[in-house]
Amino acid sequence: MFFVLTFLAVAAAIGTFIENDYGNDFAKSFVYTSLWFQFALFIAALNMLLVIFKAKIKLLRPGPIFHFAFIIILMGAFITHYFGIDGVMHIREGEKSNIIRVDNHIVTTPFFIELKNFELKRYPGSRSPSEYSSDVKVIDNKANKEFDASIYMNHTLTYKSYKFFQTSYDPDEKGTVLSVNKDPGLALTYIGYTLLFLGLLLVVFDKNSRIRFLIRQIKSMNIASFLLPLAILFSIESLAQQNNTNHYAETYIQEYKELSKDAAATFGKLIVQGPMGRMKPMDSQNREILSKLSGKSTWHGMSANQVILGMLTRPEIWKKLDIIKVRTPKLRKLLGVPKSQKLLAFNDFFDDNGHYKLTDEIDNANKIEPGKRGTFERDLIQVDELLNIAFMSFRGMLIKVFPLPNDSSQKWVNMPDMFLKMDNVELQNNTGKMLDLIYNRDYDKSIFYINKIADYQKKIGNNIIPYPQKQYAELWYNKSSLFMWLFIAYLLFGFLLLAYSFISIFNNNIVNIKIRKTINIIVSLFFILHSFGIALRWYIGGFAPISNTYETMIYIAYTSILVAILFFRKSALAMSASLIMAGVFIFSAFLGEINPQITNLVPVLKSYWLSIHVSVITASYGFMGVGALIGFISLIIFAFKSDSRRHLDLHIQKLTYLNEITLIFGIILLTIGNFLGAIWANESWGRYWGWDPKETWTFISIIVYTLLLHIRLIKKWYSHYLFAIGSIVSYYSILMTYYGVNYYLSGMHSYAAGDPIPLPKWLYYSVVILFLAILFSFRKRKI
Repeated sequence: MFFVLTFLAVAAAIGTFIENDYGNDFAKSFVYTSLWFQFALFIAALNMLLVIFKAKIKLLRPGPIFHFAFIIILMGAFITHYFGIDGVMHIREGEKSNIIRVDNHIVTTPFFIELKNFELKRYPGSRSPSEYSSDVKVIDNKANKEFDASIYMNHTLTYKSYKFFQTSYDPDEKGTVLSVNKDPGLALTYIGYTLLFLGLLLVVFDKNSRIRFLIRQIKSMNIASFLLPLAILFSIESLAQQNNTNHYAETYIQEYKELSKDAAATFGKLIVQGPMGRMKPMDSQNREILSKLSGKSTWHGMSANQVILGMLTRPEIWKKLDIIKVRTPKLRKLLGVPKSQKLLAFNDFFDDNGHYKLTDEIDNANKIEPGKRGTFERDLIQVDELLNIAFMSFRGMLIKVFPLPNDSSQKWVNMPDMFLKMDNVELQNNTGKMLDLIYNRDYDKSIFYINKIADYQKKIGNNIIPYPQKQYAELWYNKSSLFMWLFIAYLLFGFLLLAYSFISIFNNNIVNIKIRKTINIIVSLFFILHSFGIALRWYIGGFAPISNTYETMIYIAYTSILVAILFFRKSALAMSASLIMAGVFIFSAFLGEINPQITNLVPVLKSYWLSIHVSVITASYGFMGVGALIGFISLIIFAFKSDSRRHLDLHIQKLTYLNEITLIFGIILLTIGNFLGAIWANESWGRYWGWDPKETWTFISIIVYTLLLHIRLIKKWYSHYLFAIGSIVSYYSILMTYYGVNYYLSGMHSYAAGDPIPLPKWLYYSVVILFLAILFSFRKRKI
């Protein structure tokens, strides 16, 4: 089994480089769907089945359940691959079709799909699609049945085992392209997924499982081992203004930064009707907009309220300022800016004649099926979305702060609509005076007219405005940056405990009882504060705060502290691990929130499955990183072994136990997250797995950690020293999955798009440091 899995991992890795050079179709036919690769999968499944029966394992236990689930999943995959249909149906308005094109073949359905109407909605002032849908009629003459249906992103049509997905459309917007999928292996595959998830989750609670055995071993030690974080790399970006910003603009920015604070804060207290209908302070939406545009919570020391108010009142200046993030080097090159410049100005996207530079590229990207878009195409679409958000911010089109009187749908309108459509001279005059005063830099006087708008809101829209207590709570929550402070506190206190624990290990001392109680009290206070933050977010939003990646990460950090309080009260070292891990998760949460949803430009990416998929896989990366760092610390302790420090042998053994526990949790999360991604992909565009490099390297990483965690069963090979090295080396597969694929392989998840960047220096340093650690610890590897 060891050699079969190694063969599959190596073959898949080679396939990703073949795909990079020759394309996805060639890599699939030559590697992934080839008979020899399928035969290797068959041998792996058969061997696993033989092992289960040879060992006479009871199948109803969690471990055998999730192992057997892989066999069921492969059976479902076999049925889907050989007996399923995956193709495209093209229909023009007023016409009907039953023809599915599958590669070079044609398959007909036993019914017709008639396209009654195709609708494409675009963002204001732009040619970019906001959403598109097909209104169709299903005509089944044999069953004498007809009915209407709508097909749009994340909303499929299913009839007689055929599923229709909205994929693309004709350039003249008179025709639709539907992906069609018929999957006879669906039931078997989903049964496999269910058993997989069930087995992996229950194995944590099975008293006879390996993980529970390891936990019992750790509980018996005086000083439990620790969890360490992934390295946190902060990049400091230059936000210098463009050279074409004149002296007047520079003077304006400096003055505006200092004098507009009070006016902007008052502006932030206005209630706005968000794109999804949530009533919230403008402060919240402004933070979302700035974060969406720049990936930052502030800009040049200015709050989000100042930035959005400035964009509204002086667009001719703010269009020249670098505020829009662009991730892909190739896209920066296309726009004619330095590849290292990550923030661009609105004007950078237009030529001297005012023509949009990306028109053709955006049109081409939108014609590509969502499931086949590479990162360059998706970044193009995302940047186009950012430009639309900036455009709407300049025009005040996102500022829906004016409730319509006597409107049955309780609709609020933005500034342009208020001036054009509302018959309220007083409101128009007050708003106009506010804008004029801010334009003329008389900021303090503008506050009076901002409050006039607030009075109008209370008068007309008071029935849907949040209670004042909820408004104050949200404003306080935004201003407090509660979880950012918790992130800092967790890491600082965690590292202090880590240092203290190291001293205890090398001196073979037991942690003082009074110090331990003090540690528990401090961590309990952190936990109470964290609980308060989650409860406050629940109160503000009105629902349990686990609906997106950010909230899920905050929750994972919360459970990390809860586990510390419940199980690690007697261990400063384990407590430090939980604190550091909580800090890392909160930091990851802030990374995940730099692209909040404001518009519905790419509906397929708004699936709830995607949020869970990303958060769970990201959490697994943290656990794998912890394992790598524990392995590195183990090598250091190996190097410091001596006759006078024989107690270090025991600590190495316990560290290995904890490392194995950490990696088990990591591979559970990685596997579950990976298959959740398969569910999302299948439900969104009708395929589980596309052998994209990121997907493939996740598959490789799962195999790598599977081998590492099972190497203990090969007694002649296994040692604590080898496991420590393996936990470090294995993490390079995660780095390849997360970093290497993004920048060095072209594919749907890749930033490279054929334009790789040099290997980072830290990678070379890590290899050298690892080599030195192995070298100095090798002589003392036996315990």
